[in-house]
Amino acid sequence: MKKRVVLIILIAILIIYTVLSFHNLGSTKNPQTMKKFDVNEMSYLHFNTNVGIDKVRVYVGNDISDIDIYLMEKKDSEYAYYLDHNFDYTSVFTWQEFEITGTGNYSYIGIASYDYNNVIGEIVALDKYGNVIDLIADDSKDKELVDESNMNPDKISYMNSTYFDEIYHARTAYEQLNNVNPFESVHPPLGKIIISIPVALFGMTPFAFRLMGNIAGILMILIMYFIGKEIFKSEWFGLVSASIMALDGMHFVQTRIATVDSFLVLFCMISFLFMIKYIGVKKEGSLKKKLLYLLLSGLFIGMGIATKWTALFVGLGLAIIFFVHLIYNSIKDKKISKDNIITVCFCVLFFIIIPAIIYWLAYIPLYKIDDCTVKDLKSLVEYTKGMYEYHSKLNAEHPFTSEWYTWPILKVPMWYYVNYLPNNMISTISCMGNPFIWWLGIGTTVISLLYMIIKRNKEAALFIVMIVTTWLPYLFIGRVMFIYHYFITLPFVMLSIVFVLKKIEEKLHIKYISIIVLFVFLFGFVYFFPVYSGKEVSMDYIEQTKWFDTWIY
Repeated sequence: MKKRVVLIILIAILIIYTVLSFHNLGSTKNPQTMKKFDVNEMSYLHFNTNVGIDKVRVYVGNDISDIDIYLMEKKDSEYAYYLDHNFDYTSVFTWQEFEITGTGNYSYIGIASYDYNNVIGEIVALDKYGNVIDLIADDSKDKELVDESNMNPDKISYMNSTYFDEIYHARTAYEQLNNVNPFESVHPPLGKIIISIPVALFGMTPFAFRLMGNIAGILMILIMYFIGKEIFKSEWFGLVSASIMALDGMHFVQTRIATVDSFLVLFCMISFLFMIKYIGVKKEGSLKKKLLYLLLSGLFIGMGIATKWTALFVGLGLAIIFFVHLIYNSIKDKKISKDNIITVCFCVLFFIIIPAIIYWLAYIPLYKIDDCTVKDLKSLVEYTKGMYEYHSKLNAEHPFTSEWYTWPILKVPMWYYVNYLPNNMISTISCMGNPFIWWLGIGTTVISLLYMIIKRNKEAALFIVMIVTTWLPYLFIGRVMFIYHYFITLPFVMLSIVFVLKKIEEKLHIKYISIIVLFVFLFGFVYFFPVYSGKEVSMDYIEQTKWFDTWIY
């Protein structure tokens, strides 16, 4: 296929995917001014009109714990109606709604704070028609509670509230940006810094804190094209590689939520790309060019580690590829060349010193936070030890935990979000892959492994090494694990599919058999799209997509 045609198709794929991924990504408006309560502080809001109250909505800020909210007939009267709530860390940056079943003639809303960690962005009262009832703060210090009632959403959903691990990562991004001691400290800060960039520009809205992850997801498709093109020496199979990534459900789901995994996988893919570009330089090629590729590979793996430690698994795979390549050439030449010695020395800089510097620099935003314990290199080491102890000693239970060897068969998808709607409708989001991609990937991984072992195929070796180093280490991890941990392995499994398709076309002399396979993948993506996207559909439709009892969403 002509290069120009491939380029046009690639651009079309990126445009279509971009439109789909940005559609209903999140609201661009939410309350921005926050009231932070003191211990034992009481605030009063009164109604400007005498209208029956049907609902009260509360938009929670970055923290909330011990607080009570009441409706009162008079300011100095007994509390007439208590809003029965369950505010905790899972409530942050969410709208909470309370239906009022009392029959009193309420004139005031009272808020009693018993902790200094209570932050509320807005309190809205609604009548039975859903109209906002005017609220006025008795004291100017409480004006933030009632100044953005126009932000009240038509309905509460993931579009205007955090869901799943956004309560950790989006919250921490906001707190790092605002010099607040971050709630989540079990992953390095770089991913949260990236999330916070649009937040600094556009405010703390779902669209803003999901924006960078979604852009990363789009870039991953482009990088997958370049990886496939580099490994298989073909623009067409680069396009097939990119298409498979664009049609996978986990890729779609995981990059549209404000967690750090999007950046982790993107950085690791770029690092892998530059490593294989280094491998692809001819032995007599320019040393400067080789070192440049290795520098870029080390730079991006350093960014990956500063985002999430699992990038170390990718680093291990890169090290194996590098040293096998180096040793193979040395044995073939029957000598260790001067260039090889120089390359190894520079790799100490590229893959150890520079990543360590990046890791240290990622913590700079935390140094100026008064309550944060990270103040210098020594405290950073202690902080890192604490992170390790958390991950190594975590003893928790979760209904959607799954063993590492069950991930490829999609035994237990991770249920992220659900909203049950009237008229037997539902909006749900589950982190699960495209079954046709994942199940075919099991077979193609085995075939690729055999090609590597029996025929010593170098193409297969590149991604098989990465599959092994990013997946099998979970065999030795005892803490609870989830299917999204497989996300970092997924691009390399996809490459195994492309490898086998290429071999089939070469053996059978049938061009573009991969097109038929891509249409099957497209069917799977479209069929499960409501499960990936939160699209409102009937309960009956969602039920028919549950092919196994363990597919709960």
